Amino acid sequence: MGITNTDTWKKLESRWEQGFDLLMPAEQQAIALWWLEAETMNGTLNQFFWNSAGDMALLALTALQELDLPVTTKALQSALRFFGDDYPVDRDARMRMLEIIETEHGTDAFMPASRIIQDLPEDFVLAAVDRLEDLYARRLICPQQ
Repeated sequence: MGITNTDTWKKLESRWEQGFDLLMPAEQQAIALWWLEAETMNGTLNQFFWNSAGDMALLALTALQELDLPVTTKALQSALRFFGDDYPVDRDARMRMLEIIETEHGTDAFMPASRIIQDLPEDFVLAAVDRLEDLYARRLICPQQ
């Protein structure tokens, strides 16, 4: 019997407590996708980008691409285009850019992409946790546990 998604998430949380930067890329990506879902479901992509979770937007995009989730990838890419070629990972810079986007494109600029993500056409957090479950089971991450 393998580990369950609940066990996988608990293991991830335990490792996360030691520091985000110490996590393997697949673990960091799972967290980035969790924040993308949590913030977007609670508000919209505006909320995701506005909050510190938006620091992980490019990490979330990489995860979506690696997990081969084209619908959600396209939705996030369409929102990221508003930021131009250099997405501001720094929250203060991103907040200033969000004010410019709102002025130029309106307060609902991210709404189409937000609705796609909120409809959850691809369960991207589950896909990320499934990937971790496989990596943990094969002991490719955290072999000491």
